[in-house]
Amino acid sequence: MHLTNQCHSEQHGNGYLDTCRIIELSCEIAFIPLILPDHMVNLERWKLILGPSSDKAAPVELNEEEQEVDELLNAIYGDKDKPGFGKSNNKIKRWLDGIRLKFPVEVVQIMQADALERQGVKEMLLEPELLEKIEPSVNLVATILQLQHLIPEKTKAVARALVQKLVQDIEKKLKPKIQFAVQTATRQHSKPCPPSAANIDWKKTIYRNLKNFRPEIPAIIPDQWFGFKKGYKLPQIIILVDKSESMINSMIYSAIVSSVLASMKSIQTHLIFFDTEVTDLTDKYTDPVDILFSIPCGGGTDIALAMQYAYQQIQNQNQCLVFLISDLYENGNKNELLASCKKMTDKRVKLISLLCLNDEGSPDYDIQMAKAITALEIPCFACSPDRFPDLITTHLQD
Repeated sequence: MHLTNQCHSEQHGNGYLDTCRIIELSCEIAFIPLILPDHMVNLERWKLILGPSSDKAAPVELNEEEQEVDELLNAIYGDKDKPGFGKSNNKIKRWLDGIRLKFPVEVVQIMQADALERQGVKEMLLEPELLEKIEPSVNLVATILQLQHLIPEKTKAVARALVQKLVQDIEKKLKPKIQFAVQTATRQHSKPCPPSAANIDWKKTIYRNLKNFRPEIPAIIPDQWFGFKKGYKLPQIIILVDKSESMINSMIYSAIVSSVLASMKSIQTHLIFFDTEVTDLTDKYTDPVDILFSIPCGGGTDIALAMQYAYQQIQNQNQCLVFLISDLYENGNKNELLASCKKMTDKRVKLISLLCLNDEGSPDYDIQMAKAITALEIPCFACSPDRFPDLITTHLQD
């Protein structure tokens, strides 16, 4: 269960029913942890949903715990004419403590985001004692990154720790999948060969010749060698990320994915951010948190320029996978962008256009440009982080 994120008000009785406050009811009634008689649950729950101004002619009495939940909801979803927190850090602190006690983590994250958006509670990000109480989410980290220039020195360490916690949680989920995907896609099978005719696969050669171990030397005398073809080049993955503000959630996931890929010796990974200029972080992304705090988001968008730069980095055309992560709102030359896309595919470079890399569902993007790219037989779609490893396996093996 969760609070809806869509906000509008409509006249309701003597007051206003704010639909942000409405709790989506599922078949599992477990959102508010109250023990109520069966015949009372719906009345009390609807009272909490509709707010204190609902149905004054037939008021529903709330017990002490229900009143506490009602006050927490009213702070951000109540009467807009009354300030929810004012300028009181103590109120914000008590509210953060309260919602963490009364609501599940997923709901806490939504309520925190709503407090930032609806009440303008920037104090949550400026005071370390408040920031420490916030449950990290992708949207909240995105807000921190956007406002990092406003965060005072005393709070920066706490802000960084909060971002680090989110990054570690995401990395823990994605890292095994990404590593398995790359290992599957890049697995080479060495074959019997003369020792001078190939790059030796020492692990397989030793394993297959253990029977030839001579204890008196002591050494293994191989009677069969295994190796790879000479001239083998590591596959390349180039991640090209639009850093406009609308793409900031995708930036977060891209930094995490790239840091995992960069730790693997079986591929070459390039991470490139762009607006109207290109920032290549290929040798600097061991820590995704460093990346996120070093790349300011916002600015214009010149995708064509970024694509031309990415093309110059390609060393192994037959085994190169380029991810263009952008909503495709091009402020540069659109014809040059399409020409760059075609140039890559003509050289057998595998190019995939991801309209976003996040869990938010349908993104906002330039439909006409997406159609033009699709017409070049380039895959163009939105992708969740969980599905990203599958793209590596599928397209790097082709």
